[in-house]
Amino acid sequence: MKKISVYIEDSVWAKFREQVFQKYGNLRKLSSEVEKVLRAAITEDAVNLGFKKIGITVKGTMPSREIKAKRPLLKGPPSEDILKEMRRKRIAETLPRQ
Repeated sequence: MKKISVYIEDSVWAKFREQVFQKYGNLRKLSSEVEKVLRAAITEDAVNLGFKKIGITVKGTMPSREIKAKRPLLKGPPSEDILKEMRRKRIAETLPRQ
């Protein structure tokens, strides 16, 4: 365990404290919540450890913005639009005609 000092804008700290208070009803978990946020920011180690556990050797990681930039473009409408149309047709067929 390490005790540290950091400088954070007053408004940001106030909002964070408010969220912790709303979540727990007190501020006793403030340190553990800060640690959770920091751990979430350090994902590379967790990813590498996960790959190591399943026997995959990793030669570095790629930031998510690069992954998003290299995604192929969609051909045709999104799947949710297709499903909505299919459901609409199915419901229309089951309604009684008068």
